[in-house]
Amino acid sequence: MNKFSIMNKFHGLAWLVALSSITTLSVFSSALFAQQSGVDESVEEMTEEVVTIGTRRKGRTALDTAVPIDVFNQAALDSVATDDMIDIIKTLVPSFSVERYPISDGATFTRPVKLRGLNGDQSLVLVNGKRRHRAALVRLNGFGSHAVDIATIPGVAVKSVEVLRDGAGAQYGSDAIAGVINFNLRDDAEGGEIRVQKGEYSQENESNYLVSMNTGFGLGQNGFVNISAELVDQDPTSRGQTYTNTLGGSGRFPFEAATDSQDTNGDGIPDRFGPDVYKEVDVNGDGIADTLILGSDGILDDTDRRYGNNLCFAEAFHGNCLAGVWGLPRRDSIRTFLNMGYDISTTMQLYGFGNYSNYDGDGSFFYRRPGVKELSPIRTSDGRIYNLRGDRYPAGFTPRGFANIIDQSITGGIRGEWDNGVSYDFSARWGNNEIRQSMKNSLNPSMGPASPDQFTLGNLINEETELNADFSKGLELGFASDLNVAFGFTYRDEGYDIEAGDPASYAVGPYAARDPWNFEITQAEVDADPSDALTQIECRIPGIEVVGQLCPTGDPINNVVPVGSSGFPGYDPNTSTSQYDRDSWAAYTDLEADITDRLLANIAFRYEDYSDFGDNFSWKAAGRFSLNNNWAVRGSVGTGFRAPTGGQISTSNLATRIDSFGDPVASGIFPASSAPAQVFGSVPLDAETSNQFTLGLTATPMENLTMTLDYYFIEVEDRIILSSNFTLGAAERAQLIVLGVPGANTISQVKFYNNDIKTETSGIDLVATYNLDWSGGETMFQLSSNWNKTEITDRPMRTNNLGKTFTFLNNESVFDTENGLPEQRTNLTLSHTMLNDISFLARASYYGEYTQAATSSLATLQTFGAKTLVDLSATWDINDRYSVTIGADNVFDEFPDLPDFEATSGRIYRSDGPMSWQGSYYYLRAKIALD
Repeated sequence: MNKFSIMNKFHGLAWLVALSSITTLSVFSSALFAQQSGVDESVEEMTEEVVTIGTRRKGRTALDTAVPIDVFNQAALDSVATDDMIDIIKTLVPSFSVERYPISDGATFTRPVKLRGLNGDQSLVLVNGKRRHRAALVRLNGFGSHAVDIATIPGVAVKSVEVLRDGAGAQYGSDAIAGVINFNLRDDAEGGEIRVQKGEYSQENESNYLVSMNTGFGLGQNGFVNISAELVDQDPTSRGQTYTNTLGGSGRFPFEAATDSQDTNGDGIPDRFGPDVYKEVDVNGDGIADTLILGSDGILDDTDRRYGNNLCFAEAFHGNCLAGVWGLPRRDSIRTFLNMGYDISTTMQLYGFGNYSNYDGDGSFFYRRPGVKELSPIRTSDGRIYNLRGDRYPAGFTPRGFANIIDQSITGGIRGEWDNGVSYDFSARWGNNEIRQSMKNSLNPSMGPASPDQFTLGNLINEETELNADFSKGLELGFASDLNVAFGFTYRDEGYDIEAGDPASYAVGPYAARDPWNFEITQAEVDADPSDALTQIECRIPGIEVVGQLCPTGDPINNVVPVGSSGFPGYDPNTSTSQYDRDSWAAYTDLEADITDRLLANIAFRYEDYSDFGDNFSWKAAGRFSLNNNWAVRGSVGTGFRAPTGGQISTSNLATRIDSFGDPVASGIFPASSAPAQVFGSVPLDAETSNQFTLGLTATPMENLTMTLDYYFIEVEDRIILSSNFTLGAAERAQLIVLGVPGANTISQVKFYNNDIKTETSGIDLVATYNLDWSGGETMFQLSSNWNKTEITDRPMRTNNLGKTFTFLNNESVFDTENGLPEQRTNLTLSHTMLNDISFLARASYYGEYTQAATSSLATLQTFGAKTLVDLSATWDINDRYSVTIGADNVFDEFPDLPDFEATSGRIYRSDGPMSWQGSYYYLRAKIALD
């Protein structure tokens, strides 16, 4: 079917849905109106809160809507001293959470978030009411989220943020299962500000700088242009400890090297070829192992003092040379946004906005101790022993990952109202996010001496184009208000591209196979020459030719080393893709009216059709009923969906992780439709669907006090997840080899995206705001609390084509999904202004207890205790132009509980913990208002 016929189908369907909706609502509302006709008409409306684009309010929650919405104005956003929009929302919204993954490939730089316990890609992100494009990064662990990176939005550009805590798929389409976050850009036509902030962490005195600017000016007589920019410079932080491993001893680095001939354990291999001797070197006797590295000659001299070939960047970490850096990555970034509008007439406006951001960051990968397989000795073609450990990385090495993330978008449109009273909004948007990845201080072991130590790994690109036509009109039908009929159409094209890295990053070198230069006569060669009477040389290593026997078992010719740049093999032409492309069409209708002075009702329907997996129909009904002047009940019920993203459908990747023995192993991620995934029973991805309802209460029980209490329930079926790792047995590996999967011999594990589980998420949101105007000044108390629980209610058993049964999600993932986040998060904020020029803010963020598993066996569980982080700040408005703020976050230096079980590679705190583990942060901020 061509697109023209599809378009005609949607036009007809949209009008059919709209007509049936109006008829249904008319009958339903007429009955309700008749039942409520005796209601006391003297009941006054509660304080009006407009929750459309551009809304601003002093309080937090809209009281007269059918669904819960938080609105944070510019002052609330500015009260959080961070350069990251993710951390701003995390601080203000208890049901919003984010973890810090310092050694996790791309997730080190693009952090995955959650709203109401669901993944970031199950929440819709809007800017000025228009859908925001996704990040290029598809998370390759956890549930495999592929979401918007809201960190690309500079805080100085935002006028307000609206958080819709309700499913809204029928209104906005895919992704709006957990809720919607809308960022309203500043639209001032004059003035502006410049901010300069310097901050420092108390633990290791790491600092960061933030310089931001906003300015607005007129565009002719009837328009505006508003420009915002932020510059960020963040030092890396380190919260790790001394590396420990049972195979390699413990300590900082380096290890004392043995002589060429020393063989401590009598295994026939000189110690410098393997992990025979580990001894810390402490040259100056200060009790801390030095950052010196001994060469293979075993003699300590200046030629052995190397910083560039291991993990140590002493200047950056103040001499704290650890095996892997567990903390914030180093990052420099610039973020810009432009917002503009022009009134063509009193009923027509042109508008546009767009952004450009450029992020550079780097962080460490896992430390490779001297005895790992990647550093095994090999024999080159001339028979010489090349010792990757002794000749290149005597103390082992820690790969360093680098990311350059470029984000850009542009949206434009025209909106207004025709003479017949129909409002319209025609818009188009384009968004692109690209992450360019590279690696330093690494090697491709299979290339041997020819391997470089730095690599370009390839690029990930997510691109979206969308066209929208939205209409609305009020109809007089005898209700307490006009029936607002809104409907519209959307066309969206989405592309995802994986560009290959440089050949050395994925090359399968000769040393990926045993005895690549045929130094040893094979049994086949012996059988082919029956005249052999043990007179031929069967071990042909130059200098140690042996007649009548094979080469020694422990000789380096028998070593097989890994393929690809250590840490993260580059994307090769076989696993990268030409651009994955799909398009989709949607039509919706949305009906809303005050049926009586007390009753608000809303019904919405939406139909979407995708070129790659099919269609979906969603609906939603919501209402609010005023009990009296001060109390009202509200609720909603409906369905939603989330389409699998192009990245989740097409991503292929081979990555290296560290196993329980401290050794690197290759883990492959393959598309669900690929042959390797089908070996383990996968099927092509489909959309996940949801059912949800909310029931709430809003109240103004006394003057200046507002409260809302909302219960929600979200059921997600066919939830898209990234499977747990499947370890390849001999039979599975044989199948991969037969299928011609590149690198099948080196792949230890396989995982893939699938629609496999069903979850139920339920919770309660409580929000209260109290304003007190008294002789000592103005005081505001804000309480927001969230109780949230997610359960996996269905995890079916699967059978692969080898007859093995299993589940796609292991027990550890199930347990951590259900128990790994606090069930309760609470924020209590007190702000006070005195003398009109001095203000104070105190915020307490409470994280309830949670429990996490150490392994899939669930033999070791740990409950982490509740913690409260306290932030304090004071601002002095020197005059109308200048102000200074001094503050501290986490003033009592709270950290999560230490794990009972040993973390690997120098890690102290679990990466998936919900609260920050950086310690106290102190800052000074100056602000200059522009005329």
